[in-house]
Amino acid sequence: MIIDCAVYRDGSREDTGPTTEELTAALAGLGDDDFLWIGCNNPTTDEMQRVGGVLGLHPLAIEDALERHQRPKIERYRDHLIMSMRMVSYSDDDIETHEVNLFLGEKYLLTVRHGGPSLVEGRRRAEKRNEALAHGPTAALYAVVDTIVDRYEQIARELETDVEEVETSVFSDQLTSDSTRIYRLKREALEFRRAVVPLKEPVVRFSETAQPAEARPYFRDIADHLSRAAEAIDTIDHLLDNALTAHLAQLSVQQNSDMRKLAAGATIFAIPTAIAGIYGMNFQYMPELSWRAGYPICLAVMGGLCAYIYRRFKKSGWL
Repeated sequence: MIIDCAVYRDGSREDTGPTTEELTAALAGLGDDDFLWIGCNNPTTDEMQRVGGVLGLHPLAIEDALERHQRPKIERYRDHLIMSMRMVSYSDDDIETHEVNLFLGEKYLLTVRHGGPSLVEGRRRAEKRNEALAHGPTAALYAVVDTIVDRYEQIARELETDVEEVETSVFSDQLTSDSTRIYRLKREALEFRRAVVPLKEPVVRFSETAQPAEARPYFRDIADHLSRAAEAIDTIDHLLDNALTAHLAQLSVQQNSDMRKLAAGATIFAIPTAIAGIYGMNFQYMPELSWRAGYPICLAVMGGLCAYIYRRFKKSGWL
Protein backbone atom coordinates (compact mmCIF):
# COMPACT_ATOMS: atom_id res chain seq x y z
CA MET A 1 0.00 0.00 0.00
CA ILE A 2 1.06 3.62 -0.51
CA ILE A 3 1.89 5.03 2.93
CA ASP A 4 3.25 8.44 1.88
CA CYS A 5 3.00 10.48 -1.29
CA ALA A 6 4.08 14.06 -1.85
CA VAL A 7 5.32 16.53 -4.44
CA TYR A 8 8.39 18.59 -3.61
CA ARG A 9 8.61 22.06 -5.15
CA ASP A 10 11.85 23.91 -4.45
CA GLY A 11 12.39 21.54 -1.54
CA SER A 12 8.98 22.17 0.05
CA ARG A 13 6.48 19.37 0.53
CA GLU A 14 2.99 19.31 -0.96
CA ASP A 15 0.89 16.25 -0.13
CA THR A 16 -0.93 14.49 -2.93
CA GLY A 17 -3.37 11.59 -3.12
CA PRO A 18 -2.45 7.94 -3.88
CA THR A 19 -5.03 7.25 -6.60
CA THR A 20 -4.03 6.76 -10.22
CA GLU A 21 -5.71 10.00 -11.27
CA GLU A 22 -4.06 12.02 -8.51
CA LEU A 23 -0.61 10.57 -9.24
CA THR A 24 -1.01 11.22 -12.96
CA ALA A 25 -2.11 14.81 -12.30
CA ALA A 26 0.79 15.33 -9.87
CA LEU A 27 3.31 14.15 -12.46
CA ALA A 28 1.76 16.30 -15.16
CA GLY A 29 1.95 19.39 -12.96
CA LEU A 30 5.63 19.08 -12.04
CA GLY A 31 7.94 21.96 -12.85
CA ASP A 32 11.56 21.83 -13.90
CA ASP A 33 12.92 21.32 -10.36
CA ASP A 34 9.91 19.50 -8.89
CA PHE A 35 9.61 15.75 -8.25
CA LEU A 36 7.21 13.20 -6.83
CA TRP A 37 8.19 10.97 -3.88
CA ILE A 38 6.07 7.87 -3.28
CA GLY A 39 6.57 5.44 -0.41
CA CYS A 40 5.07 1.92 -0.50
CA ASN A 41 5.11 -0.92 2.01
CA ASN A 42 4.32 -4.50 0.97
CA PRO A 43 2.40 -3.50 -2.17
CA THR A 44 0.16 -6.02 -3.88
CA THR A 45 0.69 -6.94 -7.51
CA ASP A 46 -2.23 -4.72 -8.60
CA GLU A 47 -0.95 -1.75 -6.57
CA MET A 48 2.58 -2.12 -7.91
CA GLN A 49 1.41 -2.40 -11.50
CA ARG A 50 -0.84 0.63 -11.06
CA VAL A 51 1.96 2.79 -9.65
CA GLY A 52 4.42 1.38 -12.16
CA GLY A 53 2.07 2.19 -15.00
CA VAL A 54 1.76 5.81 -13.86
CA LEU A 55 5.54 6.18 -13.54
CA GLY A 56 6.33 4.22 -16.70
CA LEU A 57 8.43 1.58 -14.97
CA HIS A 58 9.87 -1.31 -16.94
CA PRO A 59 7.93 -4.58 -16.43
CA LEU A 60 11.10 -6.29 -15.18
CA ALA A 61 11.61 -3.51 -12.64
CA ILE A 62 8.05 -4.04 -11.38
CA GLU A 63 8.73 -7.76 -11.16
CA ASP A 64 11.89 -7.11 -9.12
CA ALA A 65 9.92 -4.90 -6.74
CA LEU A 66 7.36 -7.65 -6.13
CA GLU A 67 9.83 -10.51 -5.74
CA ARG A 68 11.57 -10.53 -2.40
CA HIS A 69 15.11 -11.69 -1.66
CA GLN A 70 16.70 -9.73 -4.48
CA ARG A 71 20.46 -9.47 -4.39
CA PRO A 72 21.59 -5.91 -3.54
CA LYS A 73 22.21 -4.21 -6.87
CA ILE A 74 21.75 -1.13 -9.04
CA GLU A 75 20.20 -1.79 -12.44
CA ARG A 76 19.61 0.85 -15.11
CA TYR A 77 16.72 0.99 -17.55
CA ARG A 78 16.09 3.48 -20.33
CA ASP A 79 14.69 6.34 -18.27
CA HIS A 80 15.04 5.14 -14.67
CA LEU A 81 17.11 2.91 -12.42
CA ILE A 82 16.33 0.52 -9.58
CA MET A 83 18.49 0.17 -6.48
CA SER A 84 17.83 -2.94 -4.39
CA MET A 85 19.02 -2.82 -0.79
CA ARG A 86 18.39 -4.55 2.49
CA MET A 87 17.50 -2.85 5.72
CA VAL A 88 19.12 -4.61 8.65
CA SER A 89 17.98 -4.85 12.26
CA TYR A 90 19.79 -6.61 15.11
CA SER A 91 18.50 -7.85 18.46
CA ASP A 92 19.46 -10.71 20.80
CA ASP A 93 22.17 -12.10 18.49
CA ASP A 94 19.66 -12.21 15.64
CA ILE A 95 19.96 -10.21 12.41
CA GLU A 96 16.88 -9.63 10.28
CA THR A 97 16.99 -8.20 6.77
CA HIS A 98 14.15 -6.59 4.86
CA GLU A 99 14.31 -5.73 1.18
CA VAL A 100 13.97 -2.17 -0.08
CA ASN A 101 13.72 -1.26 -3.76
CA LEU A 102 14.29 2.34 -4.80
CA PHE A 103 13.16 3.54 -8.23
CA LEU A 104 14.80 6.75 -9.40
CA GLY A 105 13.47 8.65 -12.41
CA GLU A 106 13.98 12.14 -13.69
CA LYS A 107 10.88 13.40 -11.88
CA TYR A 108 10.18 10.84 -9.18
CA LEU A 109 11.49 8.57 -6.45
CA LEU A 110 9.55 5.45 -5.53
CA THR A 111 10.52 3.47 -2.42
CA VAL A 112 9.13 -0.05 -2.02
CA ARG A 113 9.92 -1.93 1.16
CA HIS A 114 8.86 -5.35 2.32
CA GLY A 115 8.40 -5.02 6.07
CA GLY A 116 11.10 -3.89 8.44
CA PRO A 117 11.64 -0.45 9.98
CA SER A 118 9.94 2.54 8.41
CA LEU A 119 11.86 4.84 6.04
CA VAL A 120 10.19 7.89 7.51
CA GLU A 121 13.48 8.86 9.18
CA GLY A 122 15.12 9.25 5.78
CA ARG A 123 12.22 11.31 4.45
CA ARG A 124 12.20 13.57 7.52
CA ARG A 125 15.96 13.99 7.29
CA ALA A 126 15.63 15.07 3.66
CA GLU A 127 12.75 17.42 4.37
CA LYS A 128 14.86 19.30 6.91
CA ARG A 129 17.24 20.23 4.09
CA ASN A 130 15.10 22.12 1.60
CA GLU A 131 18.11 23.33 -0.33
CA ALA A 132 19.19 19.73 -0.95
CA LEU A 133 15.74 18.55 -2.09
CA ALA A 134 15.72 21.41 -4.57
CA HIS A 135 18.29 19.39 -6.56
CA GLY A 136 15.66 16.77 -7.37
CA PRO A 137 14.92 13.12 -6.59
CA THR A 138 18.60 12.17 -6.43
CA ALA A 139 18.82 14.12 -3.16
CA ALA A 140 15.87 12.14 -1.81
CA LEU A 141 17.54 8.90 -2.91
CA TYR A 142 20.68 9.93 -1.05
CA ALA A 143 18.72 10.62 2.15
CA VAL A 144 17.11 7.15 2.12
CA VAL A 145 20.29 5.27 1.22
CA ASP A 146 22.32 7.21 3.77
CA THR A 147 19.81 6.34 6.49
CA ILE A 148 20.01 2.64 5.66
CA VAL A 149 23.82 2.59 5.42
CA ASP A 150 24.20 4.50 8.70
CA ARG A 151 22.23 1.68 10.26
CA TYR A 152 24.80 -0.78 8.89
CA GLU A 153 27.61 0.89 10.82
CA GLN A 154 25.53 1.00 13.99
CA ILE A 155 24.79 -2.72 13.76
CA ALA A 156 28.47 -3.45 13.08
CA ARG A 157 29.32 -1.70 16.36
CA GLU A 158 26.67 -3.74 18.19
CA LEU A 159 28.08 -6.95 16.74
CA GLU A 160 31.60 -5.95 17.79
CA THR A 161 30.32 -5.42 21.35
CA ASP A 162 28.82 -8.92 21.39
CA VAL A 163 32.05 -10.38 20.01
CA GLU A 164 33.98 -8.69 22.81
CA GLU A 165 31.60 -10.31 25.31
CA VAL A 166 32.29 -13.71 23.75
CA GLU A 167 36.05 -13.13 23.89
CA THR A 168 35.83 -12.17 27.57
CA SER A 169 33.84 -15.32 28.29
CA VAL A 170 36.21 -17.54 26.30
CA PHE A 171 39.31 -16.27 28.11
CA SER A 172 37.75 -16.19 31.58
CA ASP A 173 38.91 -18.56 34.33
CA GLN A 174 35.54 -20.27 34.41
CA LEU A 175 34.71 -23.24 32.23
CA THR A 176 32.17 -21.88 29.71
CA SER A 177 30.33 -23.24 26.69
CA ASP A 178 30.56 -20.49 24.07
CA SER A 179 30.66 -22.51 20.85
CA THR A 180 26.88 -22.22 20.30
CA ARG A 181 26.89 -18.43 20.57
CA ILE A 182 30.02 -18.12 18.42
CA TYR A 183 28.43 -20.21 15.68
CA ARG A 184 25.23 -18.15 15.88
CA LEU A 185 27.15 -14.87 15.64
CA LYS A 186 29.04 -16.19 12.62
CA ARG A 187 25.74 -16.99 10.91
CA GLU A 188 24.42 -13.51 11.63
CA ALA A 189 27.66 -11.94 10.39
CA LEU A 190 27.26 -13.92 7.16
CA GLU A 191 23.69 -12.62 6.76
CA PHE A 192 24.96 -9.11 7.41
CA ARG A 193 27.69 -9.56 4.80
CA ARG A 194 25.10 -10.54 2.17
CA ALA A 195 23.35 -7.22 2.74
CA VAL A 196 26.45 -5.01 2.65
CA VAL A 197 29.19 -6.38 0.41
CA PRO A 198 27.25 -6.81 -2.89
CA LEU A 199 26.19 -3.16 -2.70
CA LYS A 200 29.70 -1.70 -2.55
CA GLU A 201 30.67 -1.87 -6.22
CA PRO A 202 27.30 -0.66 -7.63
CA VAL A 203 27.30 2.36 -5.31
CA VAL A 204 30.86 3.23 -6.34
CA ARG A 205 29.84 3.09 -10.01
CA PHE A 206 26.73 5.16 -9.33
CA SER A 207 28.79 7.78 -7.48
CA GLU A 208 30.74 8.36 -10.69
CA THR A 209 27.67 8.96 -12.88
CA ALA A 210 25.01 10.35 -10.54
CA GLN A 211 23.10 13.39 -11.73
CA PRO A 212 23.33 16.17 -10.85
CA ALA A 213 27.09 16.08 -10.51
CA GLU A 214 26.85 17.88 -7.15
CA ALA A 215 25.39 14.65 -5.69
CA ARG A 216 28.42 12.52 -6.55
CA PRO A 217 30.52 13.40 -3.46
CA TYR A 218 27.60 12.40 -1.25
CA PHE A 219 27.35 8.96 -2.83
CA ARG A 220 31.11 8.58 -2.59
CA ASP A 221 30.67 9.19 1.13
CA ILE A 222 28.05 6.41 1.22
CA ALA A 223 30.48 4.11 -0.62
CA ASP A 224 33.08 4.91 2.04
CA HIS A 225 30.62 4.02 4.80
CA LEU A 226 29.83 0.75 3.04
CA SER A 227 33.54 -0.05 2.87
CA ARG A 228 33.90 0.60 6.59
CA ALA A 229 30.93 -1.62 7.35
CA ALA A 230 32.35 -4.40 5.13
CA GLU A 231 35.75 -4.12 6.84
CA ALA A 232 34.03 -4.31 10.23
CA ILE A 233 32.25 -7.51 9.13
CA ASP A 234 35.58 -9.03 8.04
CA THR A 235 37.09 -8.12 11.40
CA ILE A 236 34.14 -9.61 13.27
CA ASP A 237 34.41 -12.83 11.27
CA HIS A 238 38.14 -13.15 11.98
CA LEU A 239 37.63 -12.44 15.68
CA LEU A 240 34.92 -15.09 15.87
CA ASP A 241 37.20 -17.60 14.12
CA ASN A 242 39.94 -16.83 16.64
CA ALA A 243 37.52 -17.02 19.55
CA LEU A 244 36.24 -20.41 18.37
CA THR A 245 39.80 -21.72 17.95
CA ALA A 246 40.75 -20.46 21.41
CA HIS A 247 37.59 -21.94 22.92
CA LEU A 248 38.27 -25.38 21.41
CA ALA A 249 41.91 -25.18 22.51
CA GLN A 250 40.84 -24.35 26.05
CA LEU A 251 38.41 -27.26 26.03
CA SER A 252 41.24 -29.54 24.93
CA VAL A 253 43.54 -28.20 27.65
CA GLN A 254 40.78 -28.64 30.24
CA GLN A 255 40.18 -32.21 29.10
CA ASN A 256 43.90 -32.97 29.33
CA SER A 257 43.97 -31.49 32.82
CA ASP A 258 40.99 -33.62 33.85
CA MET A 259 42.65 -36.72 32.42
CA ARG A 260 45.85 -35.99 34.37
CA LYS A 261 43.85 -35.64 37.58
CA LEU A 262 42.03 -38.89 36.92
CA ALA A 263 45.31 -40.68 36.14
CA ALA A 264 46.94 -39.28 39.29
CA GLY A 265 43.98 -40.33 41.42
CA ALA A 266 43.97 -43.81 39.91
CA THR A 267 47.73 -44.14 40.64
CA ILE A 268 47.29 -43.08 44.27
CA PHE A 269 44.51 -45.60 44.89
CA ALA A 270 46.36 -48.34 42.98
CA ILE A 271 48.94 -48.65 45.79
CA PRO A 272 46.56 -49.52 48.65
CA THR A 273 44.57 -51.67 46.23
CA ALA A 274 47.69 -53.68 45.37
CA ILE A 275 48.71 -54.12 49.01
CA ALA A 276 45.19 -55.03 50.07
CA GLY A 277 45.03 -57.48 47.18
CA ILE A 278 48.18 -59.21 48.29
CA TYR A 279 47.01 -59.60 51.87
CA GLY A 280 43.62 -60.66 50.69
CA MET A 281 45.04 -63.86 49.17
CA ASN A 282 44.18 -66.96 51.21
CA PHE A 283 47.68 -68.40 51.69
CA GLN A 284 48.40 -70.16 54.98
CA TYR A 285 52.14 -69.47 55.14
CA MET A 286 52.52 -65.70 54.97
CA PRO A 287 55.07 -64.44 57.54
CA GLU A 288 53.25 -61.17 58.27
CA LEU A 289 49.96 -62.90 59.17
CA SER A 290 51.31 -63.83 62.61
CA TRP A 291 52.59 -60.35 63.45
CA ARG A 292 50.64 -58.51 66.09
CA ALA A 293 51.65 -55.14 64.59
CA GLY A 294 51.20 -56.28 60.96
CA TYR A 295 47.84 -54.61 60.45
CA PRO A 296 48.78 -51.13 61.64
CA ILE A 297 52.12 -51.35 59.86
CA CYS A 298 50.33 -52.25 56.61
CA LEU A 299 47.97 -49.27 56.99
CA ALA A 300 50.85 -46.93 57.78
CA VAL A 301 52.77 -48.08 54.71
CA MET A 302 49.69 -47.53 52.53
CA GLY A 303 49.08 -44.06 53.94
CA GLY A 304 52.73 -43.05 53.66
CA LEU A 305 53.08 -44.18 50.04
CA CYS A 306 49.80 -42.48 49.10
CA ALA A 307 50.90 -39.21 50.75
CA TYR A 308 54.28 -39.33 49.01
CA ILE A 309 52.78 -39.92 45.58
CA TYR A 310 50.17 -37.22 46.18
CA ARG A 311 52.92 -34.68 47.00
CA ARG A 312 54.84 -35.63 43.85
CA PHE A 313 51.77 -35.22 41.66
CA LYS A 314 50.92 -31.92 43.35
CA LYS A 315 54.42 -30.60 42.81
CA SER A 316 54.38 -31.57 39.12
CA GLY A 317 51.02 -29.83 38.53
CA TRP A 318 48.98 -32.93 37.88
CA LEU A 319 46.75 -32.23 40.88
